[in-house]
Amino acid sequence: MGTPAPFYDALASEYHLLFGHWWSAAQWHGRVVADILAQQGITGGRLLDCTCGIGTQALPLARLGYRVTATDVSHAAVDRARVEAAARGIAVDAQVCDVRDVRDHVDGTFDVVISCDNALPHLLTDEHLRRALRSVRACLRPAGLMLVSLRDYDALRLTRPDGVPISVHGDAGARHGSGQAWRWSADAEYVDIELFTFTEDAAGSWQARSATTRCRALTRAALESLLQSAGFTAVEWLMPEVSGYYQPIVLARA
Repeated sequence: MGTPAPFYDALASEYHLLFGHWWSAAQWHGRVVADILAQQGITGGRLLDCTCGIGTQALPLARLGYRVTATDVSHAAVDRARVEAAARGIAVDAQVCDVRDVRDHVDGTFDVVISCDNALPHLLTDEHLRRALRSVRACLRPAGLMLVSLRDYDALRLTRPDGVPISVHGDAGARHGSGQAWRWSADAEYVDIELFTFTEDAAGSWQARSATTRCRALTRAALESLLQSAGFTAVEWLMPEVSGYYQPIVLARA
């Protein structure tokens, strides 16, 4: 199985276009995740973001006092995470590795490992997802916590939406935006996502770019079963109306 690295390498320089203001949004992400961790008794310590992207969760959590190691399969995303961290004076150990092999690339154990923003569904088979979960579990101290966020595929598989509507941010002459078109497999097990980004110049002309990736429409039952088969216990789901986060979150203990 391939990796989503080419998709995220192409997106890394434009990832901020998915938000009205990326750093403001990132700080919100960090606060909400930190609140959830605090409710689990984790208010500091070593944290591994094993699918960090450009640092949307890793950087604000480091600013909040966690000792953060950040890894991602995309070289370009990790490079940008380092640039964003340096620009804000944030200490983060960022490095490139596949989540399936993360145990081989980081030192020591962690109090918590996170994977947010629907990253794990890029692993398209039970074999590869179980390998990633086992590698993550090996990174955790005894009774350490894993926190994962992903789309609510249980609901999405029922309605099979065509995508995510275009959103546009900013003032005329300097606007930006994004949108998504989705193509579902016949059995709704997979969805191909074409992500569009848009930027406007001062003359009012627009430029658009797109890239496509595939995700597994991973149900809560399927992920819970895989977590348990990888040795995790105390699996708990937090839906957005409870957690305040924008995606369902699953918590599990090593």
